[in-house]
Amino acid sequence: MKLTTTLSVTALTIGAVTLGYAVYFDYKRRNNPEFRKQLRKQSKSLDKAAKREQKMQAQEQEAVMDQAVEDVTKPGVLPAGVQERESFFMEQVAVGEALFAQGPSYHVPAAMAFFKALKVYPAPVELVMIYQKAVPKEVFDVIMQLVAKDAAKNGTASAASMTGSTIDDVDDDVPSKSSEPAKEQSPKKSANGSTEETPAQIQ
Repeated sequence: MKLTTTLSVTALTIGAVTLGYAVYFDYKRRNNPEFRKQLRKQSKSLDKAAKREQKMQAQEQEAVMDQAVEDVTKPGVLPAGVQERESFFMEQVAVGEALFAQGPSYHVPAAMAFFKALKVYPAPVELVMIYQKAVPKEVFDVIMQLVAKDAAKNGTASAASMTGSTIDDVDDDVPSKSSEPAKEQSPKKSANGSTEETPAQIQ
């Protein structure tokens, strides 16, 4: 017997068995009350197991975030110098982007990296606005949970002001160019007499 014929017969046999089991299962489900009761019990057991798993995952995530907030306040974790803080900020943002691109299982680590970047940024409210527009909602929600935990644990005023913020709230907090004081930053003059502005630095 040819191989193709053997494979065809095998496939037909498997298909017939599968169809027969499906018909038998449907018949039992429709006509056997005890069988239906057993199915409901199994379904409830699976639901309970899934809820327990979700609860455990939520608790583990809470513990990880609590530890992240505690770690970021330890001496030496956040750089002190201006250039060091700029480098640290760019590094953490790059890490966060790389992590959340790998899928939902990396959302919490990505949010932790973005949170560290937020801790060294001189205008955190503006950065929250950027995060809310640029990162997935699931990641942004975790970032804001970290901010809220930081505010509750360390009493950070800037963190407390950001909790519960929306894009509209953040936009209202960011001053427009027209409302900035005229003498807040004096432009520098170049050698040819033209003016140039000094870019903002992380302080």
